[in-house]
Amino acid sequence: MRWFNNRDQKINIETIVKAITYLVSIIGFIAIFNHVNIIFSATFLALLLFSLFFELNRKFYFPRWTLNILSIVVIVLSFYRFNVGNLVAQIIEALLILLAIKLLEDKKFRDYMQIYAITLFLLAGLGLLSLDIAFAVYLFILVILLTISIVLLTYYSQDPNLELPRYMVLKIVLKSMYIPLLAVPLTVVMFVILPRTHYPILNFLNRADKAKTGFTDNVRLGGVSGIQEDSSAILRVNMEKIDNDALYWRGVVLDHFDGSSWKSSQKYMVSTAKRIDIKGKRITQTVYLEPYENIYLFALDKPVFISLKGTKKNTDLTYTSSGFIEKRTRYNAVSIISNIIGDDTIDEDIYLQVPEDLSSKITDLVRSLAPGKDKEEDIQLIHRFLNNSSYKYSLENLPISKTPLEDFLFNVKHGNCEYFASAYAVMLRIAGIPSRLIGGYRGGYYNDMGGYYLVPQKNAHVWVEAYVKNKGWVRIDPTPAGIEAFSSPLKGNLLFRLNLFLDTINYYWFAFVINYNFERQLSILSSLRKAFKKPSIALTFNKEKTVKYGIILFLITAAALTAYYITVKGIRRETGEKRLLSKFLNKMERQGYKKKESQGLEEFVLTIPDDEIKRHSLKFVIEFEKLFYRDQTFKENHIIDLKKMIDLIKI
Repeated sequence: MRWFNNRDQKINIETIVKAITYLVSIIGFIAIFNHVNIIFSATFLALLLFSLFFELNRKFYFPRWTLNILSIVVIVLSFYRFNVGNLVAQIIEALLILLAIKLLEDKKFRDYMQIYAITLFLLAGLGLLSLDIAFAVYLFILVILLTISIVLLTYYSQDPNLELPRYMVLKIVLKSMYIPLLAVPLTVVMFVILPRTHYPILNFLNRADKAKTGFTDNVRLGGVSGIQEDSSAILRVNMEKIDNDALYWRGVVLDHFDGSSWKSSQKYMVSTAKRIDIKGKRITQTVYLEPYENIYLFALDKPVFISLKGTKKNTDLTYTSSGFIEKRTRYNAVSIISNIIGDDTIDEDIYLQVPEDLSSKITDLVRSLAPGKDKEEDIQLIHRFLNNSSYKYSLENLPISKTPLEDFLFNVKHGNCEYFASAYAVMLRIAGIPSRLIGGYRGGYYNDMGGYYLVPQKNAHVWVEAYVKNKGWVRIDPTPAGIEAFSSPLKGNLLFRLNLFLDTINYYWFAFVINYNFERQLSILSSLRKAFKKPSIALTFNKEKTVKYGIILFLITAAALTAYYITVKGIRRETGEKRLLSKFLNKMERQGYKKKESQGLEEFVLTIPDDEIKRHSLKFVIEFEKLFYRDQTFKENHIIDLKKMIDLIKI
C-alpha cells in the first residue's frame, strides 16, 4: 500500500518487462495446458521455476551456447516423434519446451521478442485444436500485454537500467492500451468483409474435437445410464419455444433385439424430395451438434428435411452424415410436430422379430394381457401394465444380466427408459404388433436470452413406435418418468442461470464468429442490396422500434461525442504542454544543458550544477508536472505563471 501511494517511487524498466514476459509465458501455457501431454507440462513448469529462481538471485545464467544446443535437441526429438495424425499437438509441445528454454537465458531485447513470438505461435496452435470462446479471451489478454510490453521495450532498448517514476509507468501502460482498443472496431470490420473460402488452407492441421459418448446403433440395456449422468451439452437448437410434450429429438431407429441389446439393421436411402405423410405444425430449426461417436443427425421428431452436405435421408426418417461427427456441426432442419408417420409399406418380418431364446414367461405374460382381438386395444393394455404402480423409473441398480428383460419384468421391476421401451416393444411384437425403438433425446432447457434449446447428454432417451394399420407408426413413450426428469427443476437456481448465461455467450460465439462463412457474407450483401434497391420506404410509425433504435442512436452519439471530447482535450492539452516544454528545454539548451531522451524532467534538472538555475528549473518542473500528470487543464493563468518561471532561469 505504501508503494502504491508513493507515485514518485521509481521502478526499473527491465523489472517491468520481465514481469510482463513471465506473465505472457504463463498465460500461453495455461491456454494450451489441456492439449499437451502431462510430461511436457511438468517439464515446462520445472524450467519456469528454475528461471524464476535465477532471475530473483541474479547470480547465474546458463551459457547461451548450452541452451542453443538444448533447443536443437528438442527440435530433433520433435522430428523423431513426427506423427501426422497429431501434428499440431506435437508442435505445441515442442514450442512449450523451447519457450521454457528461452526463459532460462540472460534475456536481451531480441530474446524478449522471440518469447513473445513463441507465445503467439502457441495460441495459434490452440486455434487449430479448439475454437472455444476461450481462444478469443486468451488472444485479447495477450494482445494487451504484448502491446504494453513492446512499448516498454522501446525504453529498455535505449537504457536497460532506466528507472521511471511509478506514475509515469502507469501512464505508459494506460496509453499503450489505446492501441489494441482502437484496433477492435477495425478488426470487426475486417472480419465481416474479408473474403471467405470453403477450403481453408490450414484445415488439414485441425485436429478432430474430442468426441462425446452418445448413442450408437447398437444399444445394450443399461448402457445409457452412464450418459444419463453426463450434464454436458450435446445439442443446441435455435427455434421457437414449443410445448414440452413435443420435445423428442429423433436420431437412431433400432429394430433388431437379441435379448440384451438392440441394433439398427441396414438402412435404405430415400430421396429428400419424397413426400412423407405427416400432418402437423412445421418447425424450422438451426441445430448445433457437439461431436459424438456416430453418424446420426438429430432433429425434432419428425424431421422431414435436413440441410447438410453429404447427408443421407433414410426410409425410417433418420438422417446420417457421410462420416462421424468429429467437430461441432451446424445444420438446418425442418420437422413436423406429430405422433404419427403415415406408412403403408413396412416389412413386418423385421418389426416382429423377437429373440429365439426369449423367456416363455414374457410370452405367457403378453398372452394374459393382450387378447389379440383389437390391436389398438392391445397397445393400450400393455402400456397400462407397464405404467401401473408396480414398475418404477430408476437410473440405479439396473438389471444388467444375460436376461435383463426377464429380470426387469419379473424380479427387479425398476429401470430406465431402455428397459421400459425394450419391454414394451418386445411385448408388442409378441402380440403381433410391429414395433421399433427410437433413440434420441427428450426435453431440454429453453434459453430465452439466446432463443434456443439446450439439450444435455443426460437427456438421452429411447421410446417406441408401434405400427397401427391405416395410421402408420405411432409414437408411444412407455417410460413413466415425466417431463420434469428432462427439464431442470433448478430453473430459478442462481448457478443454473449463470451456467445458462455462459452457455449463451458460447452459443453466440459459435453462431456468429466460428460459423461465419461465405454464405453469410453473401446473405449480408444481398440484404444490403435489396435495402438500397427498395423503391420506397413506407412511412409507418412503430413505437417499440422507434424507442429501441433511438436508444441505440443515442448511445452511439454519446460514445462518439465522448471520444471526440477526449481526443480534442488531449490534443489541446498536448499543444499547450508542448509549447511550454519546448520553451523550457530550448532555454535550458541555450544555457548549455541538454536533456537526454532517457531522462525524466526532474532527473534532468537535478544534474544541473548551477544552484540558481537548478532551483528555478526545479520549481518550473514541479508546477508543470502537477498540472500535466494530474490531467488538469493548462489554463491561461497557469501558462502565464509557468512562462514567468522559465523567464527567471538565467545565469
